[in-house]
Amino acid sequence: MLNPIQIAAKGSRPKKGATRRSTPPPKRNTPWWLWLLVPAILALFIYGLTQLNQVKPQPKPVEKVKVAPKPAPVTKAPVKKEETAAAPKKDTFEFYQILQNSEVDTSHVDAYQSTPRGEQDFYYMLQAASFRNPEDADRMRARLILAGLVETDIRKTIGENQQPWYRVVLGPYLSRSKMNRAEDKLASMEISPYSYRINRE
Repeated sequence: MLNPIQIAAKGSRPKKGATRRSTPPPKRNTPWWLWLLVPAILALFIYGLTQLNQVKPQPKPVEKVKVAPKPAPVTKAPVKKEETAAAPKKDTFEFYQILQNSEVDTSHVDAYQSTPRGEQDFYYMLQAASFRNPEDADRMRARLILAGLVETDIRKTIGENQQPWYRVVLGPYLSRSKMNRAEDKLASMEISPYSYRINRE
């Protein structure tokens, strides 16, 4: 059964196709003082722009440059012929005469005597590389011999952990210059050698 409230609500619904009449929103009344304020602000802004336009930029003060007075023309004095004929004076150095007249006493100075060099009691050696594998050491030795370094040898040494090392060494060289030549050749082959000395037997 329908309630009377539901019946009234059904009757109040608009039919299809019918449009509701909307009431226009109420007009807002603008206060009277706003009509006076906006034109006054516009007039002040325009007045300020015209005043700024009339302001002229002040020119920068120009510094006065002081000009030096022109020097008076120099009049040349008459040159005497005697002055031009005279030769210019030369500087005299007296130390040449002082050295010639002085004597140096060398009686208390002993003559230098070169001491004869004793016989060298060591040889120069170069180590090119060291390997764990003897075959690698043989290959390095063959490469050095083919490069012209014939004083090449392989020496077996025992390391700290009781494992053998195969060192490729060059020498012995009696003079440092021969060792340096071999060292330069190794450097051209991109090998950094280690130099050391061994006692002569």
